Amino acid sequence: VATPIPNSIASIVTWLGMGVATGLLKGELPTMEVIALLMSRLLGSAIVLMSCIIKLPQIMALLRSKSAEGLSLTGFETELVAYTLTFAYGLHFKLPFTGYGEAIIMSVQDVFLLALIYKYAETPMSHVGIATALYAGGLAVLLSGQLGDEVMRVLSGASFVTIMFARLPQIYANFVAKGTGQLSIFSYLITVFGGSVRIFTSYTDNAGFTMVVGYCMSTTLNFIIALQILFYGSGKKAPAKGKTPAKKAKAKPFSPKAAAKKAPAKKDDSGDEDSSSDEEPESAVRRRRRTKRA
Repeated sequence: VATPIPNSIASIVTWLGMGVATGLLKGELPTMEVIALLMSRLLGSAIVLMSCIIKLPQIMALLRSKSAEGLSLTGFETELVAYTLTFAYGLHFKLPFTGYGEAIIMSVQDVFLLALIYKYAETPMSHVGIATALYAGGLAVLLSGQLGDEVMRVLSGASFVTIMFARLPQIYANFVAKGTGQLSIFSYLITVFGGSVRIFTSYTDNAGFTMVVGYCMSTTLNFIIALQILFYGSGKKAPAKGKTPAKKAKAKPFSPKAAAKKAPAKKDDSGDEDSSSDEEPESAVRRRRRTKRA
């Protein structure tokens, strides 16, 4: 009677692959291909776990500031489409969950982010309704299982263009504004790291040329945005508390009366004004007066 394999061991065998698990159980030294596969599985699992918090800094920044300043609505909408195409491709071809699982989690976080952007940017309800209906309908078609392999490959290839449209508007907006608004550097640094790892895992898992190229493009564009955040900062810095910029004194128009009050002219005994009294010494003034009396 065959002994049933415990669920825990069965899940590990499924995770590693039957060939790899059998070799390890026999005590065989793993080949380089097996080591690469093990690294791919471990890194893929780490990326899936890390994706649970990758958007949290951005969400917290929005909730704290209650402002969507610096965030590209078009960029986040197209990013959601790109993630959706990625996990739909993985589900269709039954790839390991570690190869596309983060795309599902990131899609959920993007939906929440878009809801906040719609609210704080006061997006018209007509736009929100149309975008929601189009996404829901497209998602239903992708997950229906009615699309063939070739169609899914074409859609996955179209994600190249989608990824470009998701990042280029944000890059351009940052360049024009010379600032990055509420963008979170922590989120983008994690995204760049995760994308770099995903290039390796997609290659080792034979996910296909389209996914490898797609991750290369998205990682490069995310790296550019991360550099913009570091270079431009998070917008214009406010002056420090207690320090106000010095105001230039305004020049007052010349007034003869005011000048007379500040420097009244001295008069001698004969009633004539002595305009040079301020410039000459007092002894010289006395000699002049004695001469006049004589």
